Amino acid sequence: MTIEIELKFLVDPNQIDVIQQQLTNLPHRHTAAVKLANHYYETADNQLRRWDMGLRVRGKADQYEMTLKTAGQEIGGLHQRPEYNVPLATSQLDITLLPENVWPTGTDIPALQQALTPLFSTDFTREKWVVTVGSSEIEVALDQGSVFAGEHTTPLLEVELELLTGQRSDIFALAHQLAELGGLRLGWQSKAARGYGLAQGSLLPAVTPLMQIPVKPKATCEQGLSTLLTGLIRRWQLLESHWIEGDNQALPLLQQTLLAIRETFTLFGGVIPRSVSSTLRQRLLIIEEALQQKKTDAQEVCFSVDWVGGQLQLTELIVEQQWRQVVNARQLKRLEGSFKRFCDVMLSRCAAELHELAAETLLANQRNVTFLRLDKLTLAIGLLSSAYPIEQVEAWLAPWLLARQHLVSAGSEVIRLPLATRPLAPFWLTSNTAKDSLND
Repeated sequence: MTIEIELKFLVDPNQIDVIQQQLTNLPHRHTAAVKLANHYYETADNQLRRWDMGLRVRGKADQYEMTLKTAGQEIGGLHQRPEYNVPLATSQLDITLLPENVWPTGTDIPALQQALTPLFSTDFTREKWVVTVGSSEIEVALDQGSVFAGEHTTPLLEVELELLTGQRSDIFALAHQLAELGGLRLGWQSKAARGYGLAQGSLLPAVTPLMQIPVKPKATCEQGLSTLLTGLIRRWQLLESHWIEGDNQALPLLQQTLLAIRETFTLFGGVIPRSVSSTLRQRLLIIEEALQQKKTDAQEVCFSVDWVGGQLQLTELIVEQQWRQVVNARQLKRLEGSFKRFCDVMLSRCAAELHELAAETLLANQRNVTFLRLDKLTLAIGLLSSAYPIEQVEAWLAPWLLARQHLVSAGSEVIRLPLATRPLAPFWLTSNTAKDSLND
């Protein structure tokens, strides 16, 4: 078994020559393009998918290899998964050659072998460079081809960076270098995930409303921060894909998600130094300004240097926990403390600020500022509320969201936040969840 650590980019076809030239300029060993044929196997009821596994047979010339990838982690385009590679004499699948302990306890291996059939395939040419970066060797593969599932097909054009030896930080260093060339965006979906989507008639998962991001019970503050940022970058990349595919409803949701990322750093400003995220937050503001342009082009924005650079910075920040390089002892103690306790304190502060806002007299020309304050506060309350039932959170926020809708149509010069009734008592003080977790 090996642990595969790779970073994936999707490529603008017009950028291929530039990328090839850049890789040639680095210390490297080059392998000319070869054709790879890959068949992915699955049962009729998607048993492997439910186990978070991917199983393929790859053919190159007259050589064959079976690969099983098991449950791993994907953040922002960095994929880390255990994988098992077994050479085959022919193209015939034979899972009995894999270690028995890779399967869940009690798996009937002969029955599983009989149930597995080809579901989709990927055919592409692969050109490789093994480059030296820092103290590491990194394999860079340029894949050009297609994914096939029945009568359906979709193009495949990717650059994959796989760490062969050395430090994970070096793969990010090379990724930043390539990103500066332009014409790249991070690939959060594996080839297998794209194949499953094509076979099922939908390449992209649906977008759900942004409210809560689940955080495991009794999480530390640091674990909660990582979970929130991971959920937000996944949402960013999913919405990006929807927008590029022509879904214009994704644009306002993208703007909301980028604001939520910046607001997360604001909420944790007393726990991690602002310097950790300063360049990333500046980049997010540049991206948000680009999204506000009347003639915003999805392809141009999503393949821009700032866009992919921002996603790379956020991914590296999460994966490498870069805040640990600069926090002091007091901040480290808070990071290791209860996430829920931190959230409850911050929820009370957000609620107090909302009520202060409701008490203010506002000029009509200040509405945009008020909208931004309301949006930040309601987003913050959603992000901080994962320990509580979503129904209670939505009920508590409902009057504030209704008030925002009323402000849109208000025409008088002097207005007040139109709260018809005071919101209910804070859900984080009255919820049974709160009473049950006083000993967190």
